[in-house]
Amino acid sequence: MAAWLLNKLKSFMVLAYGFTGLLYYGLVAVRLGYLFKEPTEKENLELQIARDKFWNLSKDCGFKFHYVCNDSGNRGPADQAKPVVVFIHGFPDSWAIWRHVLSSSSLQESATLVAVDMPGYGGSDSFEEYSATNVLESLTEFVIAIRAKYGVDTEAGPRQKKLDYSLPRHSASNVRRLISTSVKMVKTASRDPIRSRSMFSKAFSTLGPVFRQVWRSKYIFAFQLPMFLVRYLGRGGYYSFLKIIHRSSYGRREFTSQDAAECLASTMGPSTTESSTQTADGEEYPASLKNERAPSSFQHMACYYRDGTSIARWNKSVETITDLHSISGGNGAGLFDDGPKGALKASATILWGKADIALEPQICLDGISDYLVADSQLVELPLSGHFTPLERESQVALEKAVEWSACYPKAVVTLRK
Repeated sequence: MAAWLLNKLKSFMVLAYGFTGLLYYGLVAVRLGYLFKEPTEKENLELQIARDKFWNLSKDCGFKFHYVCNDSGNRGPADQAKPVVVFIHGFPDSWAIWRHVLSSSSLQESATLVAVDMPGYGGSDSFEEYSATNVLESLTEFVIAIRAKYGVDTEAGPRQKKLDYSLPRHSASNVRRLISTSVKMVKTASRDPIRSRSMFSKAFSTLGPVFRQVWRSKYIFAFQLPMFLVRYLGRGGYYSFLKIIHRSSYGRREFTSQDAAECLASTMGPSTTESSTQTADGEEYPASLKNERAPSSFQHMACYYRDGTSIARWNKSVETITDLHSISGGNGAGLFDDGPKGALKASATILWGKADIALEPQICLDGISDYLVADSQLVELPLSGHFTPLERESQVALEKAVEWSACYPKAVVTLRK
């Protein structure tokens, strides 16, 4: 009975906070003038141009199935020696969030660049359920296929290194640690509450990072609301919620009407016009995109949070385990190495924007060294925020980090404060 009541209370609190988030974004949209402002003819035209540029399969430089690559198809000996860099996006984007980095001439010359759409995003196929197993199995299969296509796993294949702009999933352990510490303080102070008032204050201040992260994650709670409200959040008010995110993604950088159109086209994916296009080889977009997602893929994006993609267990198939085990070593860790839950198995370079609006640094960075292997590093960018592929400083940092990794794979980073 007690467990049933606790579950009901938890569901009520999640929904209540979800409604709070929905109301908050609505008020922000009103304040910024997005909610009731109908797009102008110029804005609609710029959106059509951006969608055609990103999603029209009939163009030679266009998008094949669900990833974009700078490979021309005529690979000479020099091209075969290039390392392969795979770019993976987050919410609410597609491969197009990497468009500025992909256009770098120095990277074009030094590496084979691949930018992929996650399942349910952009031009990729979709799932009925976005479980960790469904998403990660398909993504792993794609990356392994790319490695095989470009000879990464051959003896003479190109060099390998991993670049990441996200974080290892160790935040939950930090949250549990802070809550546990706070609870112990409260229990101790409750024995003599009058003399232990400072202990109560310290207990609540210990939970400060947790409260700040909950506030920054209010959109996740909004995604737990009934699906018709989630769809409205993504489409209502002339896409005002998405426009708020897109504007904040540029930080202090100038945000032009063309930038707004390209951001919206990147998030929305192909329209009914682009979804009917084909490549010269007759390749088409998946049927699920044509029949359901052409108006908007927002509900599929939200399902990553509704279905617990980031927190559920990944049940690897035998084929996946075999493929991962056969990948050449040299990463500083093995497939079955012991370590904290969520620890990385390969060296990584993590770029952290110190002005991040979505992630609390104390939750995400405390103890992060325990989750990294040899030759890994964390680079803090003082002028960047959450959307590192779009902000000016982090664009340069990403380009240089990939270039350094591709051209100097054995280089060692010297840490400086």
